[in-house]
Amino acid sequence: MPRITAKLIRQARKISPLLPPLLPANRTIERASLELKWIKDELPSYEWADAVLQRQKLVPLQYILKSQPFGELSIICKKGVLIPRWETEEWCLKLTEALKQVARQDELLILDACTGTGCIPLLIAHELREYVPQIHAFDVSGKAYDLANENLESYKEKYPENKVNLTYHLGDVYDGEIISKLDIPRVDLVTSNPPYIPLEDYVRSAEQDGVEKSVRLHEPKLALVGDGDFYYALIQNILLLTEAEGFVFEVGYRDQADFVCEEVQKNLQSWKVGIMMDGALKVRCVVGWKSGGRFDIFNKLCDYIYD
Repeated sequence: MPRITAKLIRQARKISPLLPPLLPANRTIERASLELKWIKDELPSYEWADAVLQRQKLVPLQYILKSQPFGELSIICKKGVLIPRWETEEWCLKLTEALKQVARQDELLILDACTGTGCIPLLIAHELREYVPQIHAFDVSGKAYDLANENLESYKEKYPENKVNLTYHLGDVYDGEIISKLDIPRVDLVTSNPPYIPLEDYVRSAEQDGVEKSVRLHEPKLALVGDGDFYYALIQNILLLTEAEGFVFEVGYRDQADFVCEEVQKNLQSWKVGIMMDGALKVRCVVGWKSGGRFDIFNKLCDYIYD
């Protein structure tokens, strides 16, 4: 990682007095200049100085700009709720392309667990707007629940012509009665981006294959730290109790995908399970579907399928 030298600070100041405070988060003048351009493009001039001072404290840019692109959507971002990542956007768009083939034939009912900003179900609803799937989503965080609803209202204002059948709920994936409490008649597909960073990785620096300091300082630990227990709860409390025919769970590690596969094969012997890689060639999702059913198309999403 490049050091921030006195010479670098002087060079930045010559370009703009707003540039030096952006160096701690960006390390180079080129990257800092790009962020300054975004700040100037997105915020009124009277907010620029405060924005760069927040960034100097490693506040994520999405919290400062109050939004994050996600597919064609702009997702409102606020402190206390996890910022949507490009990896999630990528697999979500791949999933919607596959779902279009199913939605042409049948009505879909989708459940998203640990929904955060609500970005996953909202993008699915947008991409499948021609078919209007019924979507439910929940999160244990009151802040996430409020923000997800704010994003839904913002979407309806921006796209009044699109019919959306999406409902957000407060709920806990560890609650064995979550499905009965949500009062959902059936579920066809379960999606989730649960907390999946083991605590030992969360406390390590990015240089040690851990977590960026800005993430540890400013994003909610509740939405980040977790491991196999979350996937076990997703399977036991949701997948097995809804008779769903497919799922897509984001993961951060191969062993998490292996764990999900083992649990699914123990309980749902007729199912197939595979792994989806992301654009950086990292394991990103574990995908499962009832063999011989309408989600057999999910095999095309997978880069690897378990025996």
